Amino acid sequence: MTRKPNIIVITTDTQRCDTLRCMGSEFAFSPNLDRLAAEGVLFTQAHTASPVCSPARTSLLTGLHTHLHGCIENGIDRLANLPVFPDRLKEQGYYTIMVGKTHFGPVPDSFDVVHTAMEKGLDVQDSYATYLASFGMARTDEAIPEEHYLDRFLVSTAIAEIERAVRGEGQAERGSGQAELREGESESEQIEEQGRERAERPFFLYCSLVSPHDPVDPPGEWATLFDGVALPPLNYTPGEETAYPAYMRRLVGPLDEAERAYLGEAQAGYFDAHCGVERIGQAAIDQLRRRYYSLAAYCDAQIGRLLAYLDSAGLRENTLVIFSSDHGQEYFDHGFNNKHNYHDASWRVPLILSQPGTLPAGEKRDYAVWTDITATILGAAGAAVDAVQGFDLYAPLREGLPSPRRCAVGTLYRSAAVATDRWKLEYDFDEGVGRLYDRIADPREQCDVYGAAAYRQVRDALLHALLLWRAETVDVWHLKHHRHGGGPVARRLAFHTQSLQAADAERRLQERLQAMESLQPAAEA
Repeated sequence: MTRKPNIIVITTDTQRCDTLRCMGSEFAFSPNLDRLAAEGVLFTQAHTASPVCSPARTSLLTGLHTHLHGCIENGIDRLANLPVFPDRLKEQGYYTIMVGKTHFGPVPDSFDVVHTAMEKGLDVQDSYATYLASFGMARTDEAIPEEHYLDRFLVSTAIAEIERAVRGEGQAERGSGQAELREGESESEQIEEQGRERAERPFFLYCSLVSPHDPVDPPGEWATLFDGVALPPLNYTPGEETAYPAYMRRLVGPLDEAERAYLGEAQAGYFDAHCGVERIGQAAIDQLRRRYYSLAAYCDAQIGRLLAYLDSAGLRENTLVIFSSDHGQEYFDHGFNNKHNYHDASWRVPLILSQPGTLPAGEKRDYAVWTDITATILGAAGAAVDAVQGFDLYAPLREGLPSPRRCAVGTLYRSAAVATDRWKLEYDFDEGVGRLYDRIADPREQCDVYGAAAYRQVRDALLHALLLWRAETVDVWHLKHHRHGGGPVARRLAFHTQSLQAADAERRLQERLQAMESLQPAAEA
């Protein structure tokens, strides 16, 4: 029987695509992720399920889009009792490890080992606080030495837990008691046998780094890595933020007086610091950007440590490594420094899959969405993916096939968006308005043609497809596992319900969009 692959998911927080040279950035410093891409498959049009921390991470955990798992914005809990992918991995015999930032609510009991860490600088008690205390330091210290920096600690912890897992020294399942001794078996013999059993199990590791999320504080010499490096100009037209529709201004725009009074000056200061290119000044913005790219490069170095360990331990060929980030951030492209938007710098994310000898090396694919990562984890583990609103990428990649995803779709609070090779449409349900960009003619997304008469047919076709997708998405797992009898019609419909797949709405969306590929703006028809 072929051994199931170990699976490692590595995520960073708030990492733009232009922090990777393998994604076309001429100024990025990313030798380790570039190597991972050269040894695997790079997705050039990967998008997060939602360009916000908790919603995106909860979509990864559940395989559902935000309007079904309930976490449509930070600070909102996911719905209770939803199935999560670690549960399915346990059923497949995996030893499961969680290291780093969760930000998806309660950590599932199906993780055998958990080392959680919150954002830098917070006065909280977590695994990192315990670690620092052993060296006489605290999370709130201003300057933490590079050798004790948070992301280094997380990678070191991840490596240590892998070593324990492959040696069979991993801890027993959380919440499980001591098993009864068999006749003639000593306690030491039982522990030794359990260790052998654990060593034979494949492991799953979620290594969730906290950087390059702000504060952008690259440690040591990394802080000056980008000093003197010529960065590209901002993707910004002076005054463009004044043309945002109301729903955009509510997310990323300057505060009005009523909002300022409601939030108070302390919280209002966040928006003042994150919006207003002319007021903040180009010099201050460029300094912030350089520190951000330096911190992203530091994350690359830490990921390199993990990859080097896998190589030295002989684990690389039987380990599927998935790298991505929960979302990007504008860093004053389009006039603001926020993630709550569908512009490419925030919605698009890097995604690399690598398993030498099993997956292609040095190849590229186009579309993927973060729910596809969930389906891919389960597919690689041999688990069912029928309850996941995404596509398993592992199986087609093993056969050298294209990505099954042909467009991107996602949500943000009370809105949704779709992106194809040519078009990007976003739509706010509350206000009934949106924005439309021609991704070929206007790759910088500076010309919103949503209201232009020449684009009406294109807009309406995209909007129709997006709204149907939103209406058709359903929690298939709930429908299949919460039936309680019923009459003849209910039993007849149950037969139909059992055939449903959570990705059905994704497939139909792609079919509708493919059917409209020939549509052109009126001026081009």
